[in-house]
Amino acid sequence: MSDLIRSTSTWWAQSSKHARRTAVGTTAIVLVLGLITWTVWVSPAGPVSTAVHSALGVTPPKAKQPSAAELTAKLDAAQETIWKLEGKLDSSSAQAGSRGEEIARLKAQIASLQSDLGAARSGGGSSAADSGPAAGASGSGGSASGTSSGGSGGSASGGSGSTGSANGSSGDAAPGGTGPNTGPSKDPVGTEPIRTPSKAQILGQQSRWYGLYTTQSPFNWAEYDRVSQEVGRATNMVGYFQGFDQDFNASAVQRSWANGRLPMMTWETVPAKTGNDQPYVAGYTNQDVVSGKFDDYLASYAKALKANGMPVVIRLDHEMNGQWYNWSEGSKQQNAPGSYVAMWQHVHDVFQANGANDYVIWNWSPSRIDKLGNPKYQTLDYLRQYYPGADYVDWVGMSGYYRTAAEQPTFQNTFGATLAQLRQVAPGKHILLNEIGATETGGTVSDSQKSQWIDSLFDALADPTNRDVIGFAYFSQVATTIVDGARTTNDWRLDSRADSLATFAEGIARNDTDYDLQEVQQ
Repeated sequence: MSDLIRSTSTWWAQSSKHARRTAVGTTAIVLVLGLITWTVWVSPAGPVSTAVHSALGVTPPKAKQPSAAELTAKLDAAQETIWKLEGKLDSSSAQAGSRGEEIARLKAQIASLQSDLGAARSGGGSSAADSGPAAGASGSGGSASGTSSGGSGGSASGGSGSTGSANGSSGDAAPGGTGPNTGPSKDPVGTEPIRTPSKAQILGQQSRWYGLYTTQSPFNWAEYDRVSQEVGRATNMVGYFQGFDQDFNASAVQRSWANGRLPMMTWETVPAKTGNDQPYVAGYTNQDVVSGKFDDYLASYAKALKANGMPVVIRLDHEMNGQWYNWSEGSKQQNAPGSYVAMWQHVHDVFQANGANDYVIWNWSPSRIDKLGNPKYQTLDYLRQYYPGADYVDWVGMSGYYRTAAEQPTFQNTFGATLAQLRQVAPGKHILLNEIGATETGGTVSDSQKSQWIDSLFDALADPTNRDVIGFAYFSQVATTIVDGARTTNDWRLDSRADSLATFAEGIARNDTDYDLQEVQQ
């Protein structure tokens, strides 16, 4: 018969065998509890010890506290673990899954360590070797010692260029920070200072910007480095995307600046996983943002960005003059006329109230106008109704792609009409070609038309009439989009063809386009 129904003389076990095991286990538990109780009562901080010392009128010994150097070492280790984990994730999944949970745990650990480190330093006795800012992935820590230099081209949006990096003062390398990395990309090293220019220095830079979008950068640099080596010139900018359901990612900004690259974040007021075939996302309309529904999120984001102390370009809700995104104005999006400008100004003002605009370069970036279909969308008045105003914008820009073999592969054909309107809508503003590319598939661009388009790009940059165009970011990826229900795949990569890659490498090395880029070390 089973032990489960056998009667025993022990009320706390169902069999004699189980009784013996339970007795042994109970004895062990009692001994452990007794040891814990004894330790608590007789420890230096325990009640017995405290009572004895109080009766004798002496101060009980304090438990040994870790030094600032020990706390800094722990902080560095946690930070480096975060960077290694995030390096294995792409920008869309950096907050998800088991690695995301581990990153969140480590960030909480960093916050605790930073608090302990601050207490250790404020308590006095820290040596020079112990001092220095702690740069956690959570972005805490204000400006380090030293002030950033001034610079021309100040912005109207919130006191531009008043500060340098949270991890180090603005430095000597043009335009004031760490120069572009000419070797393999590196991760930041613990609390080692990351030198950045101030916002004013960025706005006043005389040479042009050259950036790339590649899969997973700036979270993983493998493909980015490969393309850079093929091109032969080091970039000074990197582009990436974030959604309105993601917190400020200090690691992305730190990784960018550690390699001398200005981070340009396209920030979309929808969840990150939203497809480009969803022109309406419930709960994320322009009016939802203006109403204050996201104010707590925006304030938290702005405070984290300010605490990180490093400049970043925010390209907020791009290509608004098309009809494929949630933030455009129209019946499909349930956004009233004027709501886009109100939304932009509201986000800007929340950042201003939280001191973040000292670090943000606000970049307004419509789409190429001559491919919008409806003639109404191609008019100057239509584009003007989306402009937030000079006080709310630092740079203007645009997206422009060469998609089909039926088009002339020229700069003027792709960018000319839109540039003309930008110069009227925002006179005097610098223009960044935020997202550009020439296709290899989809439109079947052949017979070296991609090379011709690239050659025309650099010819145009050498033209003095385009002096206000301060650079571009090339979208070097294969992308599938859905427009009006039709799925199209385009190969925009710089190295999709040997001839187009060679043409680009030759163009970026020209000495008449106001680029000041270093050769990549192989």
